[in-house]
Amino acid sequence: MEILACSEEHIPEAVELWKEYMVDQGDDPLSRYFDFEASTEGFHRILEGYMKKEPDGFLVATSGDEVVGFVVSFKDAFGPNYVMKARVGHIQVVHTKRGHRRKGVATRLMEAALDYLRENGCTLVLAEIGEGNANSVGMLRKLGFKERDKIVNLMKEIR
Repeated sequence: MEILACSEEHIPEAVELWKEYMVDQGDDPLSRYFDFEASTEGFHRILEGYMKKEPDGFLVATSGDEVVGFVVSFKDAFGPNYVMKARVGHIQVVHTKRGHRRKGVATRLMEAALDYLRENGCTLVLAEIGEGNANSVGMLRKLGFKERDKIVNLMKEIR
C-alpha cells in the first residue's frame, strides 16, 4: 500500500469511494433524499476542489493501481475569518473501500494526514465522525483523539 497526494488520475475512483462513503453513513434519515448516482458530477467537483485547495492534504491510499481509501485534511480548520492562538488543523473525512477495511488503511491515511498537519505547524487537529461509526471512533481514540463535544443535528420534514 502506498499513500500519495491525490491527482487527477485518482479522482474518478475517489468519486466512487465518496459515493460509498455517503452510503456507509448508516441509518442517516437524510440519505433517502440524496440521489448519489445523479450527484457524480457534483462529487467530482467537490473532490477536485479539495485537491486544488489543499493538494498535500488530500491523500489517497493505493494498492497497485487501485485507490482503496482517502483522507481530506486542511491545515486551517477555521479559515481566514478566525484569528487563532495556535494553528488548528481539520480532518474532514477518512474512508476505506469495502473489502479493504480492518487492514490498517484508514490508520495509515490518518497518520499521513497528521504528519502533514504537524509539518504545517498545526498543534491541534479536529476530526469529525458519526457517533454510530464505532470502528472509526475507536481508530481515532487509538490515535489519541479525545471527544470534544457532541453536535446535535436535527431535521424535520415540512411537506
